[in-house]
Amino acid sequence: MNHHHHNHHGEAGFKRKVDYLDRPERSEVLAPEEFLQRIPMEKTASILDLGAGTGFLTIPAAKKVENTVFALDLDTKMLELIETKAKTAELANVKTLEASMDDIPLETSSVDVVLASLVLHEADSLADVLREVSRVVKTGGYFASLEFDTKGTDLKGPPMEIQISAEKLKEELAGFGFEVVQNWELDEGMYVSIAEKKE
Repeated sequence: MNHHHHNHHGEAGFKRKVDYLDRPERSEVLAPEEFLQRIPMEKTASILDLGAGTGFLTIPAAKKVENTVFALDLDTKMLELIETKAKTAELANVKTLEASMDDIPLETSSVDVVLASLVLHEADSLADVLREVSRVVKTGGYFASLEFDTKGTDLKGPPMEIQISAEKLKEELAGFGFEVVQNWELDEGMYVSIAEKKE
């Protein structure tokens, strides 16, 4: 049986989700600019933001590069919100993709950097997502993710069985030609891994 936890409960639910995703504490744990600064990328880089949500990373990323930043999400409302934010910020390089992380509607070897902020644990299959990420990222490109690993802490993250530890992520990534080049722990049981696609 396939349990999908993506239930959309109308307007109120959407607003709650937006408020939660855009909450100020989120920037305190890791400011999007700081996250993006750690990723080796040129101004000419093209970027894919997986499970872009409210555009927490999409918008700052689009300000950093001149190339296209693709915002991928299954939720049309979230994508509309990102489009509005991009217009307000006068960013012409944001393109939204209504799609699933394990079926990315982009050409093979078409992006330099893939971002995944707190979305990998929502995937039905991590391997399916990473296989697609590996397909769309150019050799020498990067995959940067922010995830939860609250094991051994008193912190509340997503349910333990869906959390992906840095170690597990590293192993899975290695299977798809990625080598983790940076890994650091943040507050609230979160960590960031940046991996380079070697082949």
